[in-house]
Amino acid sequence: MSLKRLITTICMSLFGTAIFLTAPVFADYEDRQQAIKQFEPGVHVNKAVAMLEAQLEKSLDSRIPEVLLKRAKCAAVFPEVAQAGLGICGKFGRGIVSCRQPDGSWGVPVFLRLNSLSIGLQAGAQSADILMLVMQDDGLNTLFSGKPILGAEAGIAVGPVGRAASANIDIALQAPIVTYVRTQGLFAGAVWEGATIIPAKKVNRGLYGDGYASAKSLLFSTVAVPANVQGLRNALEKYASLNG
Repeated sequence: MSLKRLITTICMSLFGTAIFLTAPVFADYEDRQQAIKQFEPGVHVNKAVAMLEAQLEKSLDSRIPEVLLKRAKCAAVFPEVAQAGLGICGKFGRGIVSCRQPDGSWGVPVFLRLNSLSIGLQAGAQSADILMLVMQDDGLNTLFSGKPILGAEAGIAVGPVGRAASANIDIALQAPIVTYVRTQGLFAGAVWEGATIIPAKKVNRGLYGDGYASAKSLLFSTVAVPANVQGLRNALEKYASLNG
């Protein structure tokens, strides 16, 4: 057997083994699809608000610096992103993004989907909460690019935490996007590599109709927001108001 064929055979065997070991992840796909069909935007907004409150009402030494919240142009919240796998790892979740309007208020909450699949030395299953603060205009373009987000290449910064992080705040303020990830109750600055974020078209259409050009344009529209998804905007007004 030639060296090339031997390498190909080994790679195919390893890939097949990884698929077998991660069968529960993919076997759960149908259940996830059913859950998506039964998705309730208001319930998900409540989860996002609870995630923000749990972090932003902590002591000054362990929460996100207020200056970042007040300078953020947009905030994207992904509560309970599922991650599972052995060898091949999948991440699946939904999020909501809202952007600051010209008058400083927070605008229409737009729903997003997050997916990624990666191969590497990883095992187990866990749930993560993700917060992305868009600090610069090009950060919003990155968020809506529909391409896998690669931290360093996209200029994404790890979010500083607490008063002791003041030395890193200037760097964060200049970054397109600042990210925080909470797993197992711990919330800290981290970059969520390789995730693809796309608009949840069916959810947004169900909430706002078809009277907008794109999900990105919806963020700055004056469309009426249903009462069941007002919670995120209210929370951002409370914690990230320019007048607060």
